[in-house]
Amino acid sequence: MHFIHLAKASTLAIILFPLIAISHERCGVSTIVSAAPTNLKAGSWINKRLHVSRAPRAETIDGAHILLKNDVDTSTPRYSFLLLSKPRNYYEAADACEFMSDSAFLYVPDSPAAKELNELLKNNPTAQPEVAASTNFWVLSTLPSVGCRSLSKNTEKTESSPCITKLPVICVNTAPRRTLAVQDITRQISVKTAIGTIQGFRDQNSFRFLGIHYGEAPVGNLRFAAPVAKAPFTSTLDATAFGYVCPQPAFAIPTAGSLNNGAEADEDCLNLNVFTPSLKSKTQNGLPVMVYIHGGGYTSFAGSTVLFEPGNLVSRGGVVVVTINYRLGLLGFTESPDFPRTDVPGNQAIHDTIMALRWVKDHIANFGGDPSRVTVFGESAGAVTIRALLSASSSWDLYSNVIGQSDPIDIPFKSPKDAAELSTYFFEALNCGTTDIACARSKPIAQVLIAQGLANDKMLAAQNWTTNCLVERPTIDGTLIPAEFSDLVKRGHFNSKANIMWGTTRDEAGRFLEAYIPVPYPANSSNYQTVFQGLLGQQRQERLIQSGLIEKYGLNSDSQELMNYFYTSFYFYCPLQYISRQIAAQSTTPHIYNFQFNRGRGIPIVDSGTRFCASDKHICHAKDIIPVFGSGAIAPSTFQTGEDARFARQIIDRWTTFAKTGNPNPSPDLVGVENTNPDVTSIQWTPYHAQNPVLELDLESKMVLQGMQEVCGFFDEKIKYDFDWRNPTSPLSQS
Repeated sequence: MHFIHLAKASTLAIILFPLIAISHERCGVSTIVSAAPTNLKAGSWINKRLHVSRAPRAETIDGAHILLKNDVDTSTPRYSFLLLSKPRNYYEAADACEFMSDSAFLYVPDSPAAKELNELLKNNPTAQPEVAASTNFWVLSTLPSVGCRSLSKNTEKTESSPCITKLPVICVNTAPRRTLAVQDITRQISVKTAIGTIQGFRDQNSFRFLGIHYGEAPVGNLRFAAPVAKAPFTSTLDATAFGYVCPQPAFAIPTAGSLNNGAEADEDCLNLNVFTPSLKSKTQNGLPVMVYIHGGGYTSFAGSTVLFEPGNLVSRGGVVVVTINYRLGLLGFTESPDFPRTDVPGNQAIHDTIMALRWVKDHIANFGGDPSRVTVFGESAGAVTIRALLSASSSWDLYSNVIGQSDPIDIPFKSPKDAAELSTYFFEALNCGTTDIACARSKPIAQVLIAQGLANDKMLAAQNWTTNCLVERPTIDGTLIPAEFSDLVKRGHFNSKANIMWGTTRDEAGRFLEAYIPVPYPANSSNYQTVFQGLLGQQRQERLIQSGLIEKYGLNSDSQELMNYFYTSFYFYCPLQYISRQIAAQSTTPHIYNFQFNRGRGIPIVDSGTRFCASDKHICHAKDIIPVFGSGAIAPSTFQTGEDARFARQIIDRWTTFAKTGNPNPSPDLVGVENTNPDVTSIQWTPYHAQNPVLELDLESKMVLQGMQEVCGFFDEKIKYDFDWRNPTSPLSQS
């Protein structure tokens, strides 16, 4: 769902846009790594980047791993190391560090850096097998005159070693942490894949390969068509800056590109980004992979959006993270029976996502990932896509686990009739005949976005029960998505082999009060009855008003709290529990885990002032994003310290544990930081069952057996959910 209103996005973009020019000097060469003059169009600096022609190749290095003790607290000193795990003699080791644009670590006993390295050699989430394979590692000594010395991980001391001995080497990693203000890309490295060589760079906590095309540009005859896999390339792909983001209305704001890390919008946007802490050798098993599907109501944002900065998630969790772009708006959801599916398949955005996942399965091993351990996670519209993936059997071999955050699961997939109606409005707004696909493909993208807005307005007027957050959404096309998700669950025809972890924030709907509830807010029964009638229809509205629940829970005394509670319960929380019980009841289904965020982190600038979501007591939609990524210090003058860092550690550890095993509870033999975090180990997360167990996430989380709550029970039995009420195949359908 589109959680930043356009005007607020503009404010945030204006504040975040000015990037600082960073001057990096090495080997007598001073290079301006990045600068964003204010007279340039947003994102035009993306092509002004340094490309190192003689960057080291991962296959030659044969095992490069970033070791970092990461507590995601920006006030903690950072000591980042680079382990090159291929055994080399002392001189080869020193040359290898220099080849990586750094030097061997100068080991000073009892120094903070030495102590941290000793800890990392005993337990780190990225290179434990490589560390375990050797007892000693080449480092620099404070006494070079005594000859070659190596560090013993057992004694935590240096000892003399013959210089011809072949050992792994510990290099320093002096690359700075990547932020909006720090854009250093000088420490580059290339990876050879089956489709060509891809050259990225490293920062303090990850190797980064940005803007990798997985699909050909969906332009000309490919606009509205199924995605076409990117053809192999012969020259080295420069992957040191984010690629284009998909066209979206927010780019009517000149500076909004800074929200997406300076990336311009263009239809040639089917690209992804890979962040990895470890470039494994061919003989080593890969790390778990987490593929993020961004939200934004299927109309906004991208895999490069600043809130989704995954560096801390990667290095603390010991996972490979992939963020993707997919077509947005009606470029991603045009569908009509008048068009043959071989030409216009519909659900283009979901097809894009599946192609991106196919790319991950085919190529992620080259970046240190394990293609057999893929977890797909997403928030809001991204979580709706996860619901679509659980429904689409063609995607089931591409992932093992899913994490859905804040899916408005009560909003059903679109019917073919509604999809065709929206496409008709769209073509009319383009001044094209309703079957003239060639005309629609010829229109400039600016006209497409204007026509999309006009079509959405018409659709909302015809269906006032939905919201402008999800006018575009997955369609029951009968091929990719065979039926409404709730129907598939009832019949056991969803991906029952996937482990599921999903949940909500406590005050999801608070994000949308200003946009979707009349102002002033309803303050008496006649006003809120009008609001409920527009949402539920006359019959269901009367049942709700006559139930006495509004008066019983004292919600009518505060209209904002009433609307927040009702919308959160009806769209998010209660239907999620309803479907979870059905899934958990199927004996063939792996475990399913439910959560609720009772703490979060507000969006900078947006969650400020006197707005409902500005209050720390309201955990609104999207306040879970920063804790999941640990991205609270990506923008200038932002920090992540104290309790914010502590909470982010807990969430990262739970999310990455689930990605490693399909279970968010760390097992004793799990390598990493999970077993050392008391906020994780002190609570056993119970799989879902009939008593509605939910992990309430807070500084001190707790497991709660919700039982059958009265309000949810009333919705289940008396009101019914829109995935039944608005479902054409349901007896309750009002269509």
